Amino acid sequence: MPTTSVFWPEDSNQDIHLIPGFTGPRLDHLLWIEHTGGNKRADTPPAGVTVTFAANFPLGGPAVGGVAVSASGEVTVTAPLPAPPRLLDFLVIATVRDGAGPAAPTFTAYRRFHIHSSITRTWMTPSQLTVRQATRRSRFDLLAEFDDGSYGNLTAWCPRDAPAAADRTFVRANGSNNPAIVWSAAAGPVTVDAKTGLLTGTGNAGNVAVKADRVGAPAAAAATGTALAAARWTTPITLTPVDGLGFAGLATRKNILFLPDGFTAAQRDDFEQLVRSVVKALGTRQRTRPFDLLRNELNYFMAWVPSREDGISPAEWVERHHVAGVNALATEVDTAVAPPVAGAAWHIDVPLVPGVTNRFLINERDTAFATLLGARPAAQRRTAMRVPNLHPDRFHEDDFDDFLKALRNRANVAVGATWARGGADEDRIVVLCRSNRHGGAAHFRAGSGRLIVMNLDKADSHQIVDTLTGLGKDLRPDQTRRVATTTVWTTAAHELSHSLFLRDEYGGGGPFPAGRLGDAAKSPNVQPRSTLLSGVNLDANRVKWRWPRLRKAGVLTGPPTAMDGGRFRVPLQAGHATAFAMGDVVRFRRRPLLTDPGPSDRFRVTEVPNAAQVIVRPVVPGANPGGYPAGSALICPVRAPDPNPGGMVFGDDLELMHASVRARINATRNPLNARGVDAAGNPLPPNRPCAGAVAFPTPATNFPLNTAPQPPRYSSWIVGLYENGMLYDCDVYHPTGICLMGRLSFVDTVKRDRAYQFCPVCRYAVVDLLDPSQHGAIDADYAPRYPV
Repeated sequence: MPTTSVFWPEDSNQDIHLIPGFTGPRLDHLLWIEHTGGNKRADTPPAGVTVTFAANFPLGGPAVGGVAVSASGEVTVTAPLPAPPRLLDFLVIATVRDGAGPAAPTFTAYRRFHIHSSITRTWMTPSQLTVRQATRRSRFDLLAEFDDGSYGNLTAWCPRDAPAAADRTFVRANGSNNPAIVWSAAAGPVTVDAKTGLLTGTGNAGNVAVKADRVGAPAAAAATGTALAAARWTTPITLTPVDGLGFAGLATRKNILFLPDGFTAAQRDDFEQLVRSVVKALGTRQRTRPFDLLRNELNYFMAWVPSREDGISPAEWVERHHVAGVNALATEVDTAVAPPVAGAAWHIDVPLVPGVTNRFLINERDTAFATLLGARPAAQRRTAMRVPNLHPDRFHEDDFDDFLKALRNRANVAVGATWARGGADEDRIVVLCRSNRHGGAAHFRAGSGRLIVMNLDKADSHQIVDTLTGLGKDLRPDQTRRVATTTVWTTAAHELSHSLFLRDEYGGGGPFPAGRLGDAAKSPNVQPRSTLLSGVNLDANRVKWRWPRLRKAGVLTGPPTAMDGGRFRVPLQAGHATAFAMGDVVRFRRRPLLTDPGPSDRFRVTEVPNAAQVIVRPVVPGANPGGYPAGSALICPVRAPDPNPGGMVFGDDLELMHASVRARINATRNPLNARGVDAAGNPLPPNRPCAGAVAFPTPATNFPLNTAPQPPRYSSWIVGLYENGMLYDCDVYHPTGICLMGRLSFVDTVKRDRAYQFCPVCRYAVVDLLDPSQHGAIDADYAPRYPV
């Protein structure tokens, strides 16, 4: 199938608001087709691909109530509109078909249009916007209030980038081919593109008045704002070490960078104390183990960048809880709709009564990295609500890399390239946002790298205030804490673990796609069903986390060398030999963990000459460990009782997944979250259909009479196979019924926010990646929970 998906790029999925006398953009100029032969815009689809647009008007046909939709997805509103009841909003649905016939693969995308009688006022947000010299992307958002009291974003009227002569990526007056919004700026250190509204900083100081005129509106109705020129992104900033080896460890450790957004110059100490609090929690709390055990392998830094205003910018529609009072609370409203059914009718309704709506867009804040909380209202949502990310119209990947590369050490030497795309630490950047609203996520950067953007608490609403000018509603910034809440340090641990190859252990939508097999193969804590099948049967023998529990481990600094008497000298990293003792039964294993074909034969430790080497002798004569290079591990597995203690017959190495659990999965051919019997008491059929999303914690119910082994105390602690992972519900599994990679925290019986822990598999994988000498510590934690 050559077509793989259809998509609205960047923010071109957001709702479009129209009034009489205006025509919306051609949607076939905004929609793109992802195709194996190369991505194509919908107006020039690949060979054999057809694109059609249709509105879900209640009466059918291309027009209703003064609104018409063309074959290219243009919406035209004629004047005047009919009297109420009339059309208020509707969807335009794009159907992309790859091939002919009813069985041809079909893809759907859709946009929502709102129809109003008139615009009451427009304004720029934020009213003052910092524009850095030579920045590659920056512009105001243009908000509007309509005659019915509702709010909308008129930035969607403008082309996102300079359009070609034939492009119609913008709203225009009926019969015109020019954008309906015209931008202009006074002379000064910032210029503006007349069509797009994109700002260019030509200087590093000074202010410039910017104006946005709407075609057909009086000059007095123009929206105005002020662009504040500022220094380039390449301006050097000195890093502050927080914990670890500091600058001396940049080349040899994993380096984590904390940045602020929404903290003003007066709030610098708040940010720095908060970072130190997060790092202390990661380094000391057992709940986020193994981070506490890996302090010598992790380097933490922070860089200070002040914001002109505090807080961040909520993007969603919000609904005010009450009208009276200056500190009203407002909560986001999810306006996304399910994929429309072909031919389904939409609604005709009476417009809102002017002036009484409690639904608003909050004015944005002028902050250093322009964090936007959520996305502008859209029928087809790309991400979950309240996900913070850097504003797509005020953030450019190259600008951010320029900023990172300019970060300096105390000797004024640039060292920040390690966090830029392509650097060793490109996926270990955390932006702490001054907001208590619940939200946080890790985002892939364009090309490579990852950016963690997170808020500071679990508040369920914003505080808003009326503006003195009457233009929109302003955010009242939160009073944030200087000590990290449970939400902050657990979110940091979860998101940073993605940079250590751990994946999310929860679902969210549909079956696991074959196109993600490569991603899953790199992750130690998720496994697709397709890699677990023997024929058609689920086979627990194929589980990737069948690793041996380790009592001790060390890392080789070179291959073992032969000595007299069949012995071998094993060089280890400094200090790693001290864990071993004469008589230990050990094996050799390659790293990384997921590439290891299996451990070596057994050897016995005969001597520990010093802290950096051990001497071993093969248990089976003739075994030779010389093929294990530097970076391999010397491991001492936990064993079942030896049948002949003191002799040469040893118990089996115990795996993270107990043999009885593996046997139960193979006996039933179902994961642990499947119930042993159905509602009628009959055994479930082998390979029963996926149950979809599972609850957290997820109990291990696939045992006779629903009686799981004890220990552990809770069946969700059992290592096995549980459905959901990598944001998919079906055809992918994770190791345990609860883990910090699946859920961060819970509220206990006295209303305290308590953190979950990383599961044994996640701990094992991270320790093996960074410092295998800590295997003994995490196994000591696991031993009391190991099934018997």
